[in-house]
Amino acid sequence: MKESYWNGRLEFLKAIRTGGCNDDYIEFLVEKVWKIDKPVNVIDFGCGFGYIGLLLMPLLPEGSTYTGVDISETLLEDARKIFADSTFVTNFIKADLNEYITNESYDIAISQAVLRHIPNAKGVLEKMLQSVVKGGLVVCMEGDLEIEKTGQYFSGLDYTELGMVPLHRKMYKQELENGGRDYRIGVKIPVLMQELGLNNVGVRMNDRVKFINPFGDKEEHEKHFNAVTSAWGWNKQLTEAEKVEYKASLISRGLSEEEAETYVMGEVKIRDYVMNNKDKAYIIQSPCILISYGRK
Repeated sequence: MKESYWNGRLEFLKAIRTGGCNDDYIEFLVEKVWKIDKPVNVIDFGCGFGYIGLLLMPLLPEGSTYTGVDISETLLEDARKIFADSTFVTNFIKADLNEYITNESYDIAISQAVLRHIPNAKGVLEKMLQSVVKGGLVVCMEGDLEIEKTGQYFSGLDYTELGMVPLHRKMYKQELENGGRDYRIGVKIPVLMQELGLNNVGVRMNDRVKFINPFGDKEEHEKHFNAVTSAWGWNKQLTEAEKVEYKASLISRGLSEEEAETYVMGEVKIRDYVMNNKDKAYIIQSPCILISYGRK
């Protein structure tokens, strides 16, 4: 996608990443699975506002460095501000990942929720492999839309009967067939890693499940409820004009007029239920992010 699109996605990215990972599990991967026990130089393909850097840098051995590459200057500026007062050595580069070629060599190349948005995902994965030293680690943290959309639960609302999951499937299949993004790239990455020649390819799964609990800690509930409703637009009432525009966009992505109506009404039902039942509705999201990795 173009820079202009991502320039307007900062708040969405921050909202959707709120509560996205358990720090102790990332620490487990660093220490027990990847066995990183000396300083490493990390490059983050599609770094956004530096989310992966925020997760990794406090866990890596002292002396490690972090380089983030992204197409959006808005996201990079936010990343620079976030890390400005830290003690970490960081560098941020503005570039299109399809065109970017690094002259440096790194110990770790990582990406998170990026390859699903790039039509040429295998080509970018190959660039990640080329950017690391012999024995270097390549890590991709990617979701699968099929799993992500079925892994939602709303107490008091039967999400599965809204009819939206097969419509998601229809849209992403058509986009892929037309040369667009692959929303199922997460489950394919281990195969691509093996085909590209990485060694000791393995797959884990992010253990984080978002549990929006109205009867738990009030401050935590407020934070996570606001994040999830903001990320998916459930905190906004659609006007009739916006519904018409929304349906038109869905039709342009391959849905029939009737299917687009079903989809939009599903979104409206979710929004109405969630916002009208904030103090008693449980929301569970289990996106099951696959964490694939291998060594050069």
